[in-house]
Amino acid sequence: MDFNAAKLFISVVNAGSFSAASDRTGVPIATLSRKVNELEQGLNVLLLERSRQGVKPTDKGQQFFEQARLGIELLDDAQKSVTSAHRLQGKLRLSIPPNFSLWWDLLIAFQQRYPDITVFCHSSERVVDLFADGVDVALRLGDLNTDDVIAKPLMTLETLFVASPELIACRGTPETLEEMARLPVAAWESLNQGLFEWQSGSEKVKYKPVFSSNNLQGLIHYALSGKAVVELLDFSAKPWLESGELVQLLPHQPQKKVTLHQVYARHKYPSALVRAYLEFCTEWVGRLS
Repeated sequence: MDFNAAKLFISVVNAGSFSAASDRTGVPIATLSRKVNELEQGLNVLLLERSRQGVKPTDKGQQFFEQARLGIELLDDAQKSVTSAHRLQGKLRLSIPPNFSLWWDLLIAFQQRYPDITVFCHSSERVVDLFADGVDVALRLGDLNTDDVIAKPLMTLETLFVASPELIACRGTPETLEEMARLPVAAWESLNQGLFEWQSGSEKVKYKPVFSSNNLQGLIHYALSGKAVVELLDFSAKPWLESGELVQLLPHQPQKKVTLHQVYARHKYPSALVRAYLEFCTEWVGRLS
């Protein structure tokens, strides 16, 4: 069996189409199609169902994909380890939440340690499909609601309520969530979210934002301009609190805690690049505490 043909077949299945696989691998579509055809002829079995929408593996193709992928990845790692003078090299594909500024310093430090690793970082509120989107590791906040991944808890973040001193001077300092809900509020909202509610201990308060967005910079701008109260993750609020441009509200209320996870595919053996990245993240986050 042709090792390279099997490797390209796995790339096509992961990408979902020959064109997407060509973009990711740099191999021409015609070459990908020819190598997969040769693999099918050699195995005497149809591996892919082809359509205008893309490709998907047949039952036999899925079986081959699952059983061959681990071996291919291990051989690929072995090949890289002996041809790179023991220096990790390759491309790491990551996904992080939008506006997650905490991670930029981590990625710079990671590439300083591993200068031969290039990084593609996709940032979106959409939950990516690790296989279909070809993502090695995703960073996710809060509940995961899936059994298809391995989730490694990395750190716990807190949310803070903040506002400008000007807004507080004009409207007064709230002492409870209910009082704060009477102030103008700017809130995070995605296309599918319509419920706005704060909870602290047993206290729950619904509120109606004057402005909502899935853009963190817009929310921070409203807060800095004295137009609204905003709930931010602690690392996002920190520079503005230190400069005095924002102040924390209800500091004695129990803060909402959010778990940050590193997520990778359950059925995919983590490559040497992924293992190095996971270990580095744990080490880097440990230095923050």
